[in-house]
Amino acid sequence: MSAYGSLLKNLINFSGSKLSTVAEEVGYDVSYISKWCNKAKLPASKMAPNINRALANHFSHEILKHEDLSTFSKIFSVEATPETLNSIIYTLLKENYKESSREAANDLNNSEAYKTKILSLANDIYEFFNHELPSTILSYNEPLEVLCTLDICRFININNVDLPIYPTPTHEVNVKMALSSKKLFSDSAYYLKQLYYFINSHSYLTFDFYDNTLMESLNTIIIKDHMAILCAVDQYNRILTATVVTDPEKVNQIYIRTLPSFRTADLLIHATESEEFYQHGYRTDFYSRDNFQIFLARGFEFLLPVECWESITRTALERDNDEFMAHLVAQLQITWEEIFEKNSMDFFVLKSSLMKYMEDGEIIFADVVYNMTPEERKLHIQKVLEITKKNPNIHFYVIDDEYLPNVQHLLHTSVFNNRKKLFLKNPERYHTDIGPHLYSVLSDQLIKEVNDFLDNLKSHPYCFSYDAEGIQKFAEKYGSLIYRMIDLSAFKTNK
Repeated sequence: MSAYGSLLKNLINFSGSKLSTVAEEVGYDVSYISKWCNKAKLPASKMAPNINRALANHFSHEILKHEDLSTFSKIFSVEATPETLNSIIYTLLKENYKESSREAANDLNNSEAYKTKILSLANDIYEFFNHELPSTILSYNEPLEVLCTLDICRFININNVDLPIYPTPTHEVNVKMALSSKKLFSDSAYYLKQLYYFINSHSYLTFDFYDNTLMESLNTIIIKDHMAILCAVDQYNRILTATVVTDPEKVNQIYIRTLPSFRTADLLIHATESEEFYQHGYRTDFYSRDNFQIFLARGFEFLLPVECWESITRTALERDNDEFMAHLVAQLQITWEEIFEKNSMDFFVLKSSLMKYMEDGEIIFADVVYNMTPEERKLHIQKVLEITKKNPNIHFYVIDDEYLPNVQHLLHTSVFNNRKKLFLKNPERYHTDIGPHLYSVLSDQLIKEVNDFLDNLKSHPYCFSYDAEGIQKFAEKYGSLIYRMIDLSAFKTNK
């Protein structure tokens, strides 16, 4: 409602006038009076003086007739007499009309910023999607909801590409993303890697991936309340043109029309916070099974020695003030002791991650970020040797990531799989407080493809296998060197 409309509405209510009576006085239909009052519409500038004069005549007459002059003066903050009342009302209407006209002019000027922009040149399109759009998303100082109907499999190609680096946002950005399971399963060995790298390169964004069944031809990206991008895409997945809409009203119309395409039934990968994960008993059920495949990208929180359990529990309770997590740690201690006695487990670990663990001892146990002391790290090694002697079904696969120079910076999300259930853990979330804690994979077919991918990983030349006997031999050969590394890291820390 404009200042003029607000004043007019107040005068009508105060004088007890009917809209139909006011309409007759000014010679306009009742609908016009209603729009002037409620919809920020204004009388035409040429007609405004005559309309305001007629209104002033009517309202002054009604106020004097009902002997409401003193009340009028008090409510409208003026000093009116019977002689000046008409002039005062006219002046109020005139000044508020000017103010509302200026606001309308500013709104019109501001609407120029909402002009639809069409990108058709290849360089402009590249610049927009690779630089302008990501930086725009990060520039909004508020939580954002984004819909992307463009199939991620058609556009991700991380290898040998220098990704632009952006600062971590200070707000949550939740993205509903289309993913063609048909295309992904056509070459899962390729697309699973690319999808994993993509999630890692955008660890500060929260993704829900949906099968693109209902959105295959939409080719739309929408930032709710802010921007919609409508794309024309050719058969080679090249964006030929992009129409950028920034008028909030139009953007949200497109959003409302697009949102139903993201059906819960089509959800393939779901971002979740730890609380949701624990409430539904997912972790407990996960470790109740057998035949695990676990890829750890930071530290090694399994096969822990008894001596460090109490410290982790105390850290959760005292440092993090998280009584629930302290209780969960105590529960997992019992659960894991039983699992490691006989279950089959394949651990995939990065060589660089192991080296870093030897230096700083950092693990993320459930939701507890904990730094093992040098002595605890040594006890950890001994515990691993002790358990693997008893359980030959535990295997280690060390990935030498020096063989993967172009993607080393995209290997920081851990994968937990028991061949029936699968989830990812985002370590960056525990240091930046932005992005999801976890991703749960809901598609049975996708879990099967990951099973096969990890099994095939064992045959790659940069993946080195260690069974129970191999672990013992490695410890005999390099144990003293590893202990010296741990001692040296303790010396550096104390220094």
